[in-house]
Amino acid sequence: MAKLLSRDEFKQAVFARDRQRCIFCNFPAVDAHHIIERRLWSDGGYYLANGASVCSEHHRQCETTEISTTQIYQACGISERLLPTHLYADQVYDKWGNPVLKNGKRLRGELFYQENVQKVLAQAQQLGHFLPWV
Repeated sequence: MAKLLSRDEFKQAVFARDRQRCIFCNFPAVDAHHIIERRLWSDGGYYLANGASVCSEHHRQCETTEISTTQIYQACGISERLLPTHLYADQVYDKWGNPVLKNGKRLRGELFYQENVQKVLAQAQQLGHFLPWV
């Protein structure tokens, strides 16, 4: 079972695993990104397998879902995704817990209508990828 870390332990462990470098460009890492949004976890989601070291630009792209969770897992070398217990293990999700279909379209997850999620998805023009139905 994965070990829940404190916020500081999370950042230290993620940076140590990734050698303090962005997993995408090898620039110095500035953030420990939560691959799956921490609000989706009942315990905050501070698990090593839910973190990625990123530079500022790649952190923005991860937050806006321009970079997929699948790409993040691959870049980190994470072979087994760790998900909140209420999400399905056989489903791919974006950072905000929105299910991603095989054709790239998305369904609206539980955080979809939150103002900050709408804002970040709109910034990267991602809202057009969502189907109008659940």
